[in-house]
Amino acid sequence: MKVKNGEIFYGSHDIDTDPYYTGERVNRNFIVDGVSEGKSSYKYSKQQNRIKSVSQEEADKKIKELAITADKYAITEPIVNKLNALTTRDNEYRTTQDYKADRELAYRNIEKLQPFYNKEWIVDQGNKVPSNSKLLTTEVLSVTGMKDGQFVTDLSEIDKIMIHYADGTKEEMNVTAVADSKVKQVREYDVTDLGVVYTPNMVDKNRDQLIADVKAKLSSVELISPEVRALMDKRGKAEENTEGRQNGYIRDLFLEESFAEVKAGLGKLVKALVENEDHQLNSDEAAMRALIKKVEDNKAKIMMGLAYLNQYYSFKYAELSIKDIMMFKPDFYGKNVNVLDFLIKIGSSERNVKGDRTLEAYRETIGGTIGINELNGFLHYNMKLFTNHTDINDWFKKAIEKNAYVVEQPSTNPAFANKKYRLYEGINNGQHGRMILPLLNLKNAHLFMISTYNTISFSSFEKYGKDTDEKREKFKSEINKRAKEQVNYLDFWSRLATDNVRDKLLKSQNVVPTPVWDNHNSPNGWASRHGHIDGKPDYAPIREFFGRINKYHGYKYGYGAYAYIFAAPQPMDAVYFVMTDLISDFGTSAFTHETTHVNDRMAYYGGHWHREGTDLEAFAQGMLQTPSVSNPNGEYGALGLNMAYERQNDGNQWYNPNPNKLKSRAEIDHYMKNYNEALMMLDYLEAESVLPKLKGNNDRWFKKMDKQMRKDGQPHQFDKIRDLNNEEKKIQLASIEDLVDNNFMTKHGAPGNGTYNPSDFSSAYVNMNMMTGVYGGNSSDGAPGAASFKHNTFRMWGYFGYENGFIGYASNKYKAEANKAGQTLSDKYIINKVSGGTFNTLEAWKKEWFKQIKTKAQKGFTAIEIDGKTIDSYEKLKDLFDKTVEEDLKGTGTDKTVKLKEKVYKQLLRNTDGFSGDLFTAPQA
Repeated sequence: MKVKNGEIFYGSHDIDTDPYYTGERVNRNFIVDGVSEGKSSYKYSKQQNRIKSVSQEEADKKIKELAITADKYAITEPIVNKLNALTTRDNEYRTTQDYKADRELAYRNIEKLQPFYNKEWIVDQGNKVPSNSKLLTTEVLSVTGMKDGQFVTDLSEIDKIMIHYADGTKEEMNVTAVADSKVKQVREYDVTDLGVVYTPNMVDKNRDQLIADVKAKLSSVELISPEVRALMDKRGKAEENTEGRQNGYIRDLFLEESFAEVKAGLGKLVKALVENEDHQLNSDEAAMRALIKKVEDNKAKIMMGLAYLNQYYSFKYAELSIKDIMMFKPDFYGKNVNVLDFLIKIGSSERNVKGDRTLEAYRETIGGTIGINELNGFLHYNMKLFTNHTDINDWFKKAIEKNAYVVEQPSTNPAFANKKYRLYEGINNGQHGRMILPLLNLKNAHLFMISTYNTISFSSFEKYGKDTDEKREKFKSEINKRAKEQVNYLDFWSRLATDNVRDKLLKSQNVVPTPVWDNHNSPNGWASRHGHIDGKPDYAPIREFFGRINKYHGYKYGYGAYAYIFAAPQPMDAVYFVMTDLISDFGTSAFTHETTHVNDRMAYYGGHWHREGTDLEAFAQGMLQTPSVSNPNGEYGALGLNMAYERQNDGNQWYNPNPNKLKSRAEIDHYMKNYNEALMMLDYLEAESVLPKLKGNNDRWFKKMDKQMRKDGQPHQFDKIRDLNNEEKKIQLASIEDLVDNNFMTKHGAPGNGTYNPSDFSSAYVNMNMMTGVYGGNSSDGAPGAASFKHNTFRMWGYFGYENGFIGYASNKYKAEANKAGQTLSDKYIINKVSGGTFNTLEAWKKEWFKQIKTKAQKGFTAIEIDGKTIDSYEKLKDLFDKTVEEDLKGTGTDKTVKLKEKVYKQLLRNTDGFSGDLFTAPQA
C-alpha cells in the first residue's frame, strides 16, 4: 500500500506508548520492501522489531500460505447504478457541455469557491480560469474570507480570500462584492484576475431569532454548575465524586477567565456559529428547532469547547489568529468538519480540556478531526503556510516574546556543537509537549526560561517584583548571567565525564531536558495553587502557566530546593526551588546541587552508581555542588570545585576562578592535584609547627575522626567526630605520621562532634573546611562515614585522577569485583585496586603522599607574597608558621594560624594561574 501523506503502516502513537497490546498485534503484520510507501513518524515505527518488512517474494509466499484472496477481488458496479444512470464522482463533469479534460481539477477546485452552484455553472466558471492559474494544477483544500489581513468566519464583509492548497501553500486574492448575486441568499464576490466569483459557504438570511435562542441557551451555562460537573471524569471512589470535589476539578481547569470572555462575547460567537452551521437556503422551522435542540442538549459541552479553544488557540501567526480557524473553520485543512460537532467533541470530557493535557487532547480529539495528527505537525504546517519562518525554534521564540523572555544557551564544548539546546526542541519532547500551547497563549504573565541541552529552567518576572517593562529589561542581564553559569557547569561535566557516558548529558537530544521550577515567592507572598493571594491580585504566572500545566509546588519550610528523582534516572526527574531563588548567586549553587542528584548516576561516575552504603546527599553539598560566595550552609571555603562561576583571579579566591579555563579532563585533574597538594602542604606545615609545642596537651589543637560501626551493618561504619579522650590527649606525637595513624584532625573548622552518616538526609550534608587538617583516612572495612568519604574522595581525585581515583573511590565501580572475590567493597579494597597493589590502607597512602609533597616543597614552589614579604622557600614558609602557631598557643585560639593558611593558599592559587600552572618548581612536580 502507498500512503504518501500518512503512516506507512500504523498511524497511532500507541505504537510508542503501548508496547504490549499494540506491539503484539503490530508484530504479526508486515510491510513489503519496494511496494509499501509512507511515513514513519513514531520512535518505534522506525525500528524493525515492531514494524517488520519482507521482500515481495516473501510476501507472495505468505499470501499463498494463508490463502489470502483480497488482492484478487475486483469491485463491480451494482446493476442498480446502471439502471438509474448514476454517474460516479469521477465522471460527473465529463458528461457536461463544454467539459475540458485538462481542466478537471479546476472544476473540483471551483466547487470550493462556489459551494452552492450546479455542475454546469461550475464547468462554465472553470473554463474561465486563466491557464497559468494554480487552480488547474493543485488541489484546493479550503477557501476562507479575509478582511484587513484577518480571517472572516461569518458573513461580515471581506476584501480578500485565502485559497489553501494541498501542497501546503496559499494564495491571497482580492475580491469585490457583487451587487446582484446569481443566487438569492448567497453573497457573491468577483475574484480579481481570476474571472470567476467566490461565494462563502454560508447562507445570507435573517437569523435574528435563531441567534437569540442559541445565545440564550449558551449564556445560561455557568462554569460551576451541574451541567459542567457532569462532564468531569469519574473517579474510582465515591468520596472523590462529590459535588465539592467536582467543583474542585473544574477549578483545576483554570478556565474561569476564558469562560467569562466567551460569555461576554457570545453575541459575535453565536452569530458565527449559527452562520457556519445553518446552510438551509430557506427558513426551515424543523431544521431550526433541531439546531436549538442540539444546542440545548449540549450547551455545557459547547461552552467548554469554546472556552478551551479560546484559552489555548488564541495565538497568532504574524497577525492571523488561529483561534478563528479552530472555532469556526476547522475544515480549513481539507477535512469535512461540522463546527458544532467539533465543539461538542472537545467539550465533552474533562480530559479534553485540562491544561496539563493539551498535547494529548490535540492528538486524541483535534488532530484526527482536522487532518493534522500531531500538535508539532500542526504548528509546523501553519508556520510554513502563514509566515516566512523556516525554523520552528525561531518562530516559537518570536511568537511568545511579548510574554516570555527566552535564553537559549548553547554549549561551548565543540563535541556538543549542533546538539539540541533550544526551547522549542526541548519542550517538543515527551511530557514537556503539554507546555507548548500554554506558553503560546500567555496574556498577563511575564515568564522567562533558560534552555540548555540538559535542563530548562522556568520562572517569572513577577516572582522577582519586575512589574514594568523597564524593570524587566534591566533584570534580563541577571538572567543571562545565571544562564551562562548553568551552561558553564554542564559544559564542565561534558569535558570531565568519561567517554562512555558523556552524551547522556544531552537530554534534549536523547530523552527530555530536566525541568527546573523556580519558587512562587513573589513580593505579595506565595500564591495558592490556583494563583490566589489573600487581599492581593491573582498571580498571573500560576493562573496562566504553572497552575494550568499542573506544575505548581507549594512552600516547604526548611527546603532551599529539592530534586524529584527515582531509583533510576527517568524522564520525570525534576528540580524544584523553594526557599532559594533561582536567579541569585546561591541559586546557581543550588542548581548544581540538585542537578547532581538528577545526573550523577547517569553521567558523573562513568556509568556506575553511588558507592555502597552512601546515598544522594553524600555527593552534592561538600562534594560536587559548586560553592557560592553567598552560600548559607557554610560550604564556601569547604572542599569543592568551581564548575559554574566566572570569577577574577584576584588573590581572594577559594576555588579555580573560571571553570572554562580547564578545557579537558587532563587539565581538571592537573588542577585537582595542585589544589589538594597545596592544602596538604599547609596541613604538613601546621603539623610540623604545632607538634613540638603541645607538650602532652594534644587536645589543645586536635580532635579525632573515629569509627562508629553501623547498627546491624558491620563492617560498614559511620564517622564519629569527637574530642580526644584522656589517653589520646597524652599520646606523644612526634611526626605527621602519628597524626595519620591516630586519625587526628585539627579542631579549627572541623565539623561538630557527632556521627556522620553518608546515607542519611541530615549529617550527610557535612562540609569539610579546606583549612581543617584531616590527617588520617579512617580506612573502612566496608562503607565509610560521610565526613571521611568526602575528604578522601577529593584526595583520591587529586592523587589518582578523576577516572581512576574519583570514580574508583566514590562509586560502585569495584563492587562486583569485590563480591566475586568474597570481599566487601571497602576503603582498603579500593585503595589496593586503585594503587595497583601499592597501598593497602588510606593511611599508608596518605603518609607516602605527605612525604612526597614535603620533598617537592623543599625543592621549591611558586613564589608568593605574604604581608609584603616574598616567600619562595619551604624554610621561609616554615618560619612563618612557627611564629604564628606560637602566637596562637599563647592564647586559647587558632585564628592566626587559620588566617595564615588562608593567605598562603589564596596566594598560591593566584600565582599558579588558578592552580592550572605549576605549584612546585618544574620539573620536580
